[in-house]
Formats: sequence, structure tokens, C-alpha cells
Amino acid sequence: MDSETPRVTARPTEGGLRGWLTRWLTAYVHIDAAGLQQVADRSRQGRLIYVLRQRSRLDAYIVSWLLGREGLPLPAHICSIPGPLSDARRRLGKWFRAPFWPGVKSRQKRDLRAVIATLEAGEPVLLFLRARNPGLFRGRRESLKAARPGNLILEEIVEWARESKQTTHLVPLSVFRGRVFRHQERRLAALAYSVHDAPSDVKKLLTYAFNREDLLVSIGRITNLQPFLERCRRLHPSRVARRLGNSLQRELAQEERAVWGPLLESREVLAERVFEGADVERQVREIAAERGISEAKAWREARKSFWEMAANFNGFAFGLIEGAFHQIWKRAFSGLEIRGLDRVVDKVKHSPVVLVPCHRSHFDYLVLSYLFRENFLSPPHIHAGDNMAFWPLGPFLRGAGAFFVRRSFDGDALYKMVFHRYLGTLIRKGYTLEFFIEGGRSRTGKILTPKLGVLASIVRAFLQGVRKDLYLVPVSIHYGRIAEENAYDAELGGAEKQQESLGALLRARSILRQRHGTVYVSFAEPLSLREMLGENRERFSHPELSPEVEAEHRRFVQKLGFKLLREVNEATVVGATSLSSTVLLAGNSSGLQLSDFAASSRMLAEILRWRGATFTPSLERNLGRSNFSEIVAFLQSSGLIEVQPGPNGPQLQIAAGKRR
Repeated sequence: MDSETPRVTARPTEGGLRGWLTRWLTAYVHIDAAGLQQVADRSRQGRLIYVLRQRSRLDAYIVSWLLGREGLPLPAHICSIPGPLSDARRRLGKWFRAPFWPGVKSRQKRDLRAVIATLEAGEPVLLFLRARNPGLFRGRRESLKAARPGNLILEEIVEWARESKQTTHLVPLSVFRGRVFRHQERRLAALAYSVHDAPSDVKKLLTYAFNREDLLVSIGRITNLQPFLERCRRLHPSRVARRLGNSLQRELAQEERAVWGPLLESREVLAERVFEGADVERQVREIAAERGISEAKAWREARKSFWEMAANFNGFAFGLIEGAFHQIWKRAFSGLEIRGLDRVVDKVKHSPVVLVPCHRSHFDYLVLSYLFRENFLSPPHIHAGDNMAFWPLGPFLRGAGAFFVRRSFDGDALYKMVFHRYLGTLIRKGYTLEFFIEGGRSRTGKILTPKLGVLASIVRAFLQGVRKDLYLVPVSIHYGRIAEENAYDAELGGAEKQQESLGALLRARSILRQRHGTVYVSFAEPLSLREMLGENRERFSHPELSPEVEAEHRRFVQKLGFKLLREVNEATVVGATSLSSTVLLAGNSSGLQLSDFAASSRMLAEILRWRGATFTPSLERNLGRSNFSEIVAFLQSSGLIEVQPGPNGPQLQIAAGKRR
């Protein structure tokens, strides 16, 4: 095998109906460029074995087509896919002759020989771990073996790899519709075999055709077979094959989890989860006795609080919000820049993730959901204040994942119990969450003091053992210009805060007449709550804590809250608008000459660069050939500064009423 360039086998035919259909289906397919590069790199180092989860002719052909299109090695042999004639013969005879048909085992042997011959020739192989329909009239053991054809092939590959010592890489691949909400099926539908996870090729073809803009091919973590075999060198090949198959299954399931997320349960089912258990009954009984009301009334209040609070993810509401947000985004903002999202993707695959962004604008509620959706990630459940539940926006936000919580509920033990139970249920199910630790929006752009109620509830749920680990991800959302700047300016001048309502929503249309620059979203390094707790996890987990341990627990939550905000601050990018505004506000009220402004801006930029700050592309341009002419023109057109002629060059002055 050539060590310099990967071997590429015959490309799938581009002519005829099949070629046209494949080109049409894959016209908008999304595939990770970094994953493709990894496949190319591994192909130079040894043999490739492509692995798909479910047996599918359509998926096999799409994968082969895309590999050929990208110039990567094509599978020279596809396992467990018989030709059209033998396939028809098998189907005609399965009712009466399948249990006795002698050709089944002979086909398996030919298939295994072809796999080994292909690998020895240095060519790639494509195999399936599972089959959709194991067939009728078989015993339990035979049915199980038929449903997992990959185990037998992997066992043969393990024996060959042990003898040959050839470097071999297994590449997990998934083909699916990316942007979709998967809801938990009703109990009756769940009885059907593989209704959701293993649709037929006909159903897949229809799904891909109607949603071809959302077609996604995901490349999982590539496994080097030789180190894996070394770790299992004392085990029989059959056991090694089972372990390898389970590892690949987990990898493929994690890829699907990152995109689809856990199955969404209806609010009715979630209500059952929230209120089940003797512990809930005891709490409701104690609260009812303390308040002097009947248990029936306490249960009614608890259920009413749940229905006011709970999110209700559905594709129709999310689609409307997404469409409206996309149109607003194109008119109000210049673009979206993302940093560090890959860190979040790695954690979402196996653990719950809680996004902790700063809060600058009402746009914050949907920026991360929009970003996740565009990058084929399951959108988060968003903790929102009940002030955002107004009609008609509230029901749509609820459908897009928002759950509405009162600003304060210290005096309502029943509401607090429902909130803790609901939050714990979401974490237990593994949903991605999002909450704003500052509580409200910052009017000045400075980080606010953390509000620790939600964070304390998350720590409490984790300490109850709902998950092995949970990651908190500080997120910085930086706007070139805040959409609500006029309202903030009025509030800082003493005006009353405008309540969220339909009228306020309609009046907010004025923001569409202005451009607000580029939005920068930066994800800091995820923080493992298990690692943060360390040895304290066991101490804090006891149901009855001593006063000293309780005080220690509160200090831990407080320190964690401030650490999250420090990480948000560290992740924030420095933009041209913020740096220029700092220089102008620090100058004389009479204004600054353009040359002095440029010199001071460069000096401040050098200090920030020395501190390790990240600059936006617009700031880099202004520091370069633009020489701050770009940002000066933007500030002037936005009405934030005035440029007057001076004896020594242009004079910059903050516009009247814009200094706050």
C-alpha cells in the first residue's frame, strides 16, 4: 500500500438515474471538514474499515458517493449487502425455506473471505453493526445473531489483525437528518421493532428527499485497532469483537446524541417524572400541613406551577421562531463569529451541559439556540424569567425550549419544590440547559454580581446523583452594538424599565432600521462539576448537613458563581467599538484629535494583547491599514460621535446624550 497517498477505488457511477438521484440528495449535505482530513490522514497510515450502525443500501451508497467526491478511499467491499438476484431469492423463500436454506451460511463465509482478502489487499471495507429485520421462524439466539451481523465480521477482523499486525483504523459514520426534534413515542408505538432507530431504505429515501438541506454525515472518533487489541490480548476473539462492537455502538450513539439530543418527552410524561416517588408525596403533605390547606389543593397548586413553568419543545413553534429570527438577524446584524464550539460538542456527546452566558440583550435568549441549530446540535432548554411569557411570544418561546420561572419564590415552598424537581429531571434526562447567572441584563456592559439560586439548584441536583458528571460552559456574547441601547440609556437616566409586552414588542421594530455589527460568541473551557467538587461531593451529598458543612456548601456555590463570570470575562473578545468607546470616554469632554485617538487606541490594544486578549477581525483591520477610519465612520453613522474639523486634523467628540 502506498504510504504517501491513499488508494481510491472505483468511483460510484455518475450517470443514469442513480447518479442523478445521489447528486440531488447530497447537494446540500453537511460533513465535517476536520473529520474528512482525519480520514485522509489515517488512510496514509494503514487500512480503513468504515462502520455504519444499521444495514442500509442507501446509506452505504451515499457514504461511497461522498467519499469518492472528496477524493478519499472508497470501500472495495460492502459487507452483508447481497446482490439484487440473491436478495430477491432470499425474500421469496424466507417464509418457508429460510430456516432450512443452505445458502445463508455459505454467503456468510464468502462475505468473511471477501473482507479478509480486501484488507490484505490494502483496500477499505464497509461493515454494518446491526440489521433491521432478523427474520421470522428463528430461535432467540439465531435472531440475536442475525440482528448483529457486525459481531461475526469483527471477530474475523480481530483474528486477522492479530496475525497480520497491520495498522487498521475503524471509522464510525452516521447518515441522518440533522435538524429534527425526536419525541418519545407512545407506549403502543414503542412495541414495534425498530420503528424509530432503523427505518427502511424507502422511508429513509423519503426522509432524505424531503429534508435534503438537513442531511448530515457525521464522522466519529476513529479507533486504531492495534492498541485496542493490545489492551485485550488475553481475551478470546469473540469477546474482543463484542467489546469492539459495543465501543463502536457507543461512539455512533454519542454522535447522534450531540445532534438529536435525548428523546424529548411530552409535558404529560415529564409531569409524571417530576411528581413520582414517595419523597414528593411526603414534601407535598408536609407543605400542606404547614400552610393549613388540604393535600388535594396543594397537589393542584403544584401541578399548576409545573404547567406554567415547563418547556414544550415542538418543531412548528421552533420553526416559526427560527424563521423570524433569521430574517431579523439578516437585517439587524452583519454576521456571527463563533469560537470554541468544538469544546462543547465533545462534552455534549456523553454528559449534560449547562451553558452559562453573560446577559446583554433579549437577543441572548435565542442566539445560542440559533447557533446550535445551524451547527446541527440539539438546542438547549432555556431558563427564562416569567416576564417573557407574555402573549403571543410566550407560547412560541416555550415551543423553542424556554421554561419560565418566577424571579423570586423564597416564600413559596411548593413552587420551589416543583422547580427543583423539574430542573433535576431535565439534568437526569441529559438535556442541554442554558441560564443567565447575572439574573437580568447588564445596562452598562459590565459583568453583574452572580445570582446563585439556579446554580445552587443545579449543584443540588447533581449531588443527588442524577448524573456521573455535568459540565458548566461559560459563554461570552459580544455585540458590536446593543439593540436596546436607547432603552438602557433612558433607564440609566432615571426612566422606569419598560415591561415586556405585545406593545413593547411592536415598538421594538425600530431596531430593524439600524445595523448592530457582528455578534461574537465565545465558549470558554467547560468546567467539570465532578472535578470542581472533588472530595466535597460525598460530604455535600448527605441529606442532613451540619451548620459548618452547610456554610461550606454555600461558599462553594458562591466561589463557583464568581469563577464562571471570570471565565466569561476571559473569553470575551475585544471589539473595535468597545475599545474605541473606552478611549473616547477616558478622554476630555471637549474631544480628541484623530491622531491622539489612534495613538491611545493602539497603546490600549498593546496592553490587552499582552494580557492575552482576543481581538475581533474588525479591530485587527482598524489597527492595520484602516488606521481606525472604519470604526470612526461606523460610530459617526450610528450617531454616537461627531467629527469636527480642527487645526491639527479631525476632532472626535461624543455626541450629546451618548456619554452614559
